Parts: sequence; C-alpha cells; structure tokens
Amino acid sequence: MLVAMIVAIATPATIALSYYHISGDPTFQPLALTMERLAAKGLETNSMVVRADIHCGVSPDQKRAAHYLGARLHDAFYAKGIEVSILLHQVSGRQGVDVTFHVGDSSFGPYHAADAATGLRLSTEAASLLRQRRDAARPHSW
Repeated sequence: MLVAMIVAIATPATIALSYYHISGDPTFQPLALTMERLAAKGLETNSMVVRADIHCGVSPDQKRAAHYLGARLHDAFYAKGIEVSILLHQVSGRQGVDVTFHVGDSSFGPYHAADAATGLRLSTEAASLLRQRRDAARPHSW
C-alpha cells in the first residue's frame, strides 16, 4: 500500500521532469518554475520583467565590471518600479562589457557599459508602453 502511494505521488513529477529534459520547456519543470526562469527563456509572463543580458570576457576585471554594471542596472530599474532579470554571459576572448535589454518581443542593444543609460531609458519606456497596452486589454468590471 505504501509503495502504491509513493508511486502515485511521484509519477506526475517524474513524467514532467522527463518531458522537461527532453523538450527544454521550463513550464514542465516541477517545483521550480519561477518568473525569472520564464523571462530568461524569453517566454511571456504577466509581470513586467525586463531582461538584461550582460556580455563580458572571462578576466577578473571584466567580471567585476559586469557585476558592477548589473548591480547599477538593478538599482535603476528598481527605482523606476520595474523588475529586471539580469543574466551574465562570459565569453572567452571578448573585450569590454556590453548589455542588451529585452522587453517583450523587443530588444535594445547591445550597448557598451558606458552607454547603458540609453538602453535603460529605452527599455523603461518600452516596458511602460507594454504595461499600458496590457492594462487597456483587461476587461472592465462595469
């Protein structure tokens, strides 16, 4: 009886995890689905998440500069009331640090770290426009 209960409880999660490993679809990853994972995969979420992909080299100085840029971007988006998912991509042989912003189906960049404020401004405006469009499409209660 105990074995049957364990199998009945574990089978759906096992099937979902197997399908996730075969297809890579994050919506089938059991007990680990987060908005950040969906945004990282570029899938539509109901929250306003901007994804910032920071690319840098593998040297300690470039990694430090990329982490610093990520922290500043997080603070800037937080101050504007927008969630941001920051992903760091290390590429060997790459010189400098740049960032690309993704809002919905739109991409802005890549911007060099010194010009990231331009991309931040554009992606903030795009997120605001996307939010207005979503709010306008909601059914009214009156």
